[in-house]
Amino acid sequence: MRSKDARTVATFVALVLAIAWATLPTTFERGVSAQPSSFAIGAINPLTGPFAAYGEPVRDGMLMGFDEVNANGGVAGRRLELILEDDSGDPKSAVSAFTKLATVSKVPVVIGPLSSGASMATAPLANRYHVVQLSTLAGTIDLSRAGEYVFRIYPSSEIGSRFIAKVAIERFHAKRVAIFYPNNVFGVASRQFVTEVMKQAGVDVVAVETFKDGDRDFRTQLTKISAAKPDVIICSAYYEEGAQILVQATQLGLAVPILGEDGWFGPIAQIADGALRNLYFANVAFGPEFKDNRVMQDFIAGFRKRYSRPSNSYSAAGYAAVYVVKHAIEIGGYDAEKIKDALHQTDMETAFGRVRYGDQNGDNLGAVYDLFQLNDQNEPILVK
Repeated sequence: MRSKDARTVATFVALVLAIAWATLPTTFERGVSAQPSSFAIGAINPLTGPFAAYGEPVRDGMLMGFDEVNANGGVAGRRLELILEDDSGDPKSAVSAFTKLATVSKVPVVIGPLSSGASMATAPLANRYHVVQLSTLAGTIDLSRAGEYVFRIYPSSEIGSRFIAKVAIERFHAKRVAIFYPNNVFGVASRQFVTEVMKQAGVDVVAVETFKDGDRDFRTQLTKISAAKPDVIICSAYYEEGAQILVQATQLGLAVPILGEDGWFGPIAQIADGALRNLYFANVAFGPEFKDNRVMQDFIAGFRKRYSRPSNSYSAAGYAAVYVVKHAIEIGGYDAEKIKDALHQTDMETAFGRVRYGDQNGDNLGAVYDLFQLNDQNEPILVK
């Protein structure tokens, strides 16, 4: 009797298991777990090293975006899981981080890297592994030709360079211009675009000087520039070198306006002090003055509430990247090829401004530039 009962029970259990197996979701396969409860999103951002001043606000914007999306139901009912790697702004570290995210974490999209050098280093991997790369602050023009899986939030530096050159002519009525640029990819490209604009406008370029990343003494170049008597200096510096350029120019009695791009935006007020008044830089149109963008204004208020400090265009870029990825997954699904195709259809208002991608490449064609100065709290102030 007990043997018969055992056979009956065994038959019943087998029948239940067979029914359960047959009615499992079609996505379930032997040895593979059911649909995950979250979508993993990779990110590469410098949180240490010299680029940390750029990376920290980008990270804070991303974290705010992820928390908001998840608090509002996630994407298709699933949470977004952030897998964040620190590359210190170093291209080799960025390559290692991207390889790990693509081959170990197997994410279909990576927000970042941040810098131009790191973004160019990882672009071949994005194309090799078919993982979408959404760089945050990279401005190098070479990224426009880096492959079909490469996109960015900040627009190409060509836009900022041409914008600031036109500012020199139209706002400052410059007839004599000096160009002072770093001998890197960004600086060489900026010199090219500025020179083109000046030539077309019939403006004389009276001096061209260069410097290397990491330089701290610019007196020799600035002395030569001063002797050329320019009306303005167009200088495509990052803030580390830029602060010293401002100070040393003032010490040499060179008080003409110094114009540049968004690389100047950084913690330089305490170093430059009174020389800060000579600096004008181009950046995306972000700030409390742009009230027509409700998404931007809500982000500015929410960021201050969350972090007890003001936001900036860098934090807005990180925040916007999260929503751009969310939008692409909603349209195409959690698949790199479909995310890529969805991005090419993207045209949306974000906290960063308009983000719009065309059919040719992954450049953001929607961003608008404006002119700013820095106050003594390192906050960008719109020049009206």
